[in-house]
Amino acid sequence: MKATLKILLRTNYQTKEGKQQLCLRYTSYRRTTFIGLNISIHPKHWNDTKKQIKASEPYHLHYNQLIKQQTHKAETIILDNYLKPLPVAEFIHQMKDKHYGNTDFYTFIQNEIELIQSARTKGTIDNYKSLINKMKEWKPALTFDEITLDYIQRFHDHEIKTGNQLSTIYKKHANFKFLIGLAVDKEKIAKNPYDKFEIKKITKAQNNDILTEEELQKLQHAYDNNTYTGGKKEVLREFLFSCYTSLSYAEFDNVTYGDLKPVTIKSKSDENQKEETTITTHYLLCNERKKTNVMYKIPIISKTVEQLLEREVTIKTKKGEEHKDKESFQKIFSPLTNQPTNRYLKEIMKDQHINKTMTFHRARHTFRTIAARRGIHDGIAERIMGHAEGNDIKDIYTHLHDEDIVREMKDKWIV
Repeated sequence: MKATLKILLRTNYQTKEGKQQLCLRYTSYRRTTFIGLNISIHPKHWNDTKKQIKASEPYHLHYNQLIKQQTHKAETIILDNYLKPLPVAEFIHQMKDKHYGNTDFYTFIQNEIELIQSARTKGTIDNYKSLINKMKEWKPALTFDEITLDYIQRFHDHEIKTGNQLSTIYKKHANFKFLIGLAVDKEKIAKNPYDKFEIKKITKAQNNDILTEEELQKLQHAYDNNTYTGGKKEVLREFLFSCYTSLSYAEFDNVTYGDLKPVTIKSKSDENQKEETTITTHYLLCNERKKTNVMYKIPIISKTVEQLLEREVTIKTKKGEEHKDKESFQKIFSPLTNQPTNRYLKEIMKDQHINKTMTFHRARHTFRTIAARRGIHDGIAERIMGHAEGNDIKDIYTHLHDEDIVREMKDKWIV
């Protein structure tokens, strides 16, 4: 006996407003079940011939998309079991399985994101989730067959109208292209439409991308005078540290006091540098960048930067206050998530009358620009920043010693 499916309004119950529930009716082996679609409308808004909600209902587009998805899923289950129809209970079970016959891109990709979490940084995963949530606000449901070149162009136009910068928009495109690639790999989509859409990389720095040394001094003064407290003070601390050292936002949650490596520097006094005069010890903050898997080595060569590390903790005892170094396993920073971090940062810039569009990543731009102006060697700047090894700097990386990094920064840029 063939199973049958029909979409209809339940007439045996209606709300106080006169609305009726929209349901899928499934019949198999002379048994029938009704599966609610969580959609209640006035009967006057229902077109029973087309099995669609009329445009007179304010949410008709969203509702019709949901109807289309659920009907397609039910029909897929029936066709997959055409020769031996499923009993009512089994059909209901298959309908509740959100991955069975799924045609919704959002549902698919949320599951895929969970699967790739271990292979991506937390920041990257957060960017994927944020992108999907933003896209849902613009288009609540998205089927695989809707992902076309035209859809990508409309998404691009929508982002421009929203007021986003081109650099931000193209980063979203890059993330969306990757996510669509996951659907292509699972044969949900035949071909990635981004093959015909150019993702431009905006790399030209603007005047409002970086801070001057005078502006950094103003921010440092605000920090030293405890102008801010709580999360806002922590954001300023981390931002200043990044401006001075280039530590990327994604790494702040990982570094511990155990990542500080002592480096001894010997200084010579005569012209031939034969006579040893002084020996000083500085620290390198060393760890591996998640994004590039390249070891960064950040020299800590000034009192200002050392104070931002907050290595000592004050303990009150009966005899008085004692200072004790923090344990090696303790984290140096306590970063907030990306959204409040950048929100606090914009508020701080406004408070300090620094009229520049600033995000946390601009700290690395600031470091690189000041380092270049101070004459810091490119290879050393790249090593400090933890950039991927390119052909031009590979040999420099191979022969670069820790002492060279410390000396270069100590000689040319002490905060």
